[in-house]
Amino acid sequence: MKNLFLTYILIIIIISLLIPSGKNNYLSIHTIDVGQGDSILIQTPSSKNILIDGGDDNSHHIISSYLKKQNVENIDYIIATHFDSDHIGGLDNIIDKFNVSNIYAPNYESDTVSYQNLINSCLNKNLNLQGLSSGDFINIEDNINLEVLAPSYIQEENNLNSIVFRLDYKNKSFLFTGDAEANNELNIINSYELNDIDFLKVGHHGSSSSTTSEFVEEVSPDVAVISCGYKNQYGHPHKSTLDTLEKNNVLTYRTDILGNIVFYSDGDTIFTTKDYKLNKK
Repeated sequence: MKNLFLTYILIIIIISLLIPSGKNNYLSIHTIDVGQGDSILIQTPSSKNILIDGGDDNSHHIISSYLKKQNVENIDYIIATHFDSDHIGGLDNIIDKFNVSNIYAPNYESDTVSYQNLINSCLNKNLNLQGLSSGDFINIEDNINLEVLAPSYIQEENNLNSIVFRLDYKNKSFLFTGDAEANNELNIINSYELNDIDFLKVGHHGSSSSTTSEFVEEVSPDVAVISCGYKNQYGHPHKSTLDTLEKNNVLTYRTDILGNIVFYSDGDTIFTTKDYKLNKK
């Protein structure tokens, strides 16, 4: 009887050693509802955390709370797509509260309070704000690569300097566009082969200045997400943008209607675990 018990214990130990700890097969993309702004958390199968943008000055409580609910203690990568306050306003507080390994931004400076707060928080944490531009490449982990598509050069308008990047996980591709506008989109589709994108973070909160018909037809996403505030003063997302997405049969999710939105991918499919009511306002 004792030998049988020892054999059973040995089998359990062997099985536990064969199962990877703390890993799963899913990439998750969390579009955090920060109102009229952007903040997206990407969590990888190996539990790496990528935070894209940090909403405005009032968003850091929302983001911090959300990150803690996802058991985030360390942020491996922060990407500040550009220096508008509705994208970087909350990042200084996030850097103050969490362990951050790397932070990236476009290669320019700004004279705004939000930018200076960001720089000060980086200095206090001995973080080097690293520049990203078209052609840069980051290997996040096995089967996950990040390729920067824009900006190719720095312009006067902040939106035109947005970091646009493609994230590939196995057989699925995800495109994140910041506040990139039509000129950026044209340059990108003329410079890169992007006809196999599966997921699109719609540029500039669904403004008509982005998401042109030519861009959507070329990129041909299956799923899109728009981050914008409920009944915001800009009227985002604009009807023309929604019409373009609908015309191209893109399943479109909006934070102003749905709040926080989470997508998952095993590298072959993209899905949600919640029954989002896309036709309800």
